[in-house]
This record gives sequence, C-alpha cells and structure tokens, in this order.
Amino acid sequence: MKLNDRYLLTITKMDKKTLLEEYVDGNLYGKELNDFHNEIDNDPELYHDAELSMEINEAIRDKSFQELRAQLAEQNNQFTASSSLLNIQKDLFRTWHIAAASFALILVVGGLWYILSNKTFSTERIVSKYYKPAHPIMQVRSVEINSDEAFKEAFQFYQQNDFKNALKYFNALENQITARFYSGICYIELEQFNEAIQSFEYVINDKDNLFVEQAEWYMGLIYLMNNQKTDAVAQFDKISNSESYYSNQAKEILKYLN
Repeated sequence: MKLNDRYLLTITKMDKKTLLEEYVDGNLYGKELNDFHNEIDNDPELYHDAELSMEINEAIRDKSFQELRAQLAEQNNQFTASSSLLNIQKDLFRTWHIAAASFALILVVGGLWYILSNKTFSTERIVSKYYKPAHPIMQVRSVEINSDEAFKEAFQFYQQNDFKNALKYFNALENQITARFYSGICYIELEQFNEAIQSFEYVINDKDNLFVEQAEWYMGLIYLMNNQKTDAVAQFDKISNSESYYSNQAKEILKYLN
C-alpha cells in the first residue's frame, strides 16, 4: 500500500505503528507529514508514542553510545590476524562485538523506556500535551442568538487569536451559553483563570447544552494551569468515571498526576 493511500483508510493500530516508524525514520514529507501531525494532535496515545520514539532515537545517537562503538571498533582493529589462530580469535571477537553492541543497545533502550515511562510529567507538560483552544463553531442554534453580528465579530476575532477583542463581544452576549463557553476559552488564553472557571461553571450548571463535557474538561486543565493539583485530580477523576468523550484522556492524565 502506498503511503498516500494510507490516509484513505481507517487508521488501524498496525497502520499507526507503520506510520510511526516512517515518521521516526524521517520518511514522511509534505501532505503525508501534515496528515500525521494532525493525527497525533487528535490521538494522545500516538502523540506519546511518537515523542518517546524520538527521545529514544536521540539517546541512541548520544555521544556516549558513539564512544562505545568507537572503542569496540578500535579494539577490533587490533586483531590483525596472520595465522589461523588469530583468524579464529577475530571471528570470536566479531561475534562478541555484535553481542556486546546488541546488549548495550538493549540497556540503553530498556533503561530509557523505564525512565521515560515512569517519570512524573510536569503540569506544564501535561497542559501542553492535552490543551488546545476549542474550534470556533460556524453556526449556532438560532434560539440562542439575539445578535448575529455580535457572534460574527466575536468568532472573527477568535479565529485570529485576538482573544481580548473576541472576549468583548462574547461578554456582550453574557446570557448566551455559547458566548459563555467561548468567553471561558478566551479567559484561559489571557491567563485569567478565575474568570474562566466562572464562565465554565455557568455552562456546567445550566446542564441542558452541548458544551457541558467540554466545559468540565477545560475546568480540569485550568486547575493544572493554576497549580491546583488537588482540584485537578478530583475533576479528572469525575470525568474518568463518566461517559464523557474525555474519559480516556482524563484517565491518562491521572496516571501522570498520581
């Protein structure tokens, strides 16, 4: 199967493994590379595997490992055999060389895997991995809209990452659930976390809207951003035990936090 055709199919675990190997080996270019980046943005598990593979590759290329190879090569060069006995010794050394190099590689990769899989993630790293602003919606239910123009202006600024001006328009529609939700995102981007929490609490307490699960998810991330680890653990624990779309991601975060 050609690499270009892989994205026309549902990506299975085997597809992901193959694509990950191609990515780590530097064999993805252009659209293939962009499509893979989009895939890992929406798949935290694949993101983690790609990050881990790249770190392992870097470690294998590390200077200390190169020095080990150089030392082995130097020792091998000393075995210039002129007799059958020396030739036998050379063959034995070559076999030992391969075994030693393989064993060293196992130690490096195995050690890194243990360290990387068991280290505690910083809250900043968790946030950078799981947080991204909600996509702007193109259409809003007409029953929620009192001013189409206000929403147009708000989302126009939002798409331009001008969250300060977007917030002005969303706040002008403060009784609208949609406006409250997106004002929460704007507050996050402006690092006004207490205000963001108030916006999302309004959405969550309303209950009868499409943004409840997202608001609960962003609440947990805000707690991490604001170094409120206890509140974050409680929030993600609640999400992980629900039928929320974010349940599995919440479980992953709890592994990092506990």
